[in-house]
Amino acid sequence: MARPVLGRHLRAVNDNAEDWTGSWQQQEAALDSALRLFAAHGFSAAARARDAAVIAEASGDAERSGFWLEVCRTLDRRMARDFKARRSS
Repeated sequence: MARPVLGRHLRAVNDNAEDWTGSWQQQEAALDSALRLFAAHGFSAAARARDAAVIAEASGDAERSGFWLEVCRTLDRRMARDFKARRSS
């Protein structure tokens, strides 16, 4: 009996980072921060990450704001999407 040939996936099956353009090191840092934030703050961790993005943005640090938005996206995609939409309008 012949085995089916499986093709290689270009992205992980569980990859939900459609908008992600950073490096793996940046993604690991965002995931690590998200896990630590969740351990410290539980279900309010996404809101804390969003607040950190707002603070970074207010201080003019776009790179740091983007990092915290990615942490927020890791924890709660809808909250991050809504924040990004409000910021754009």
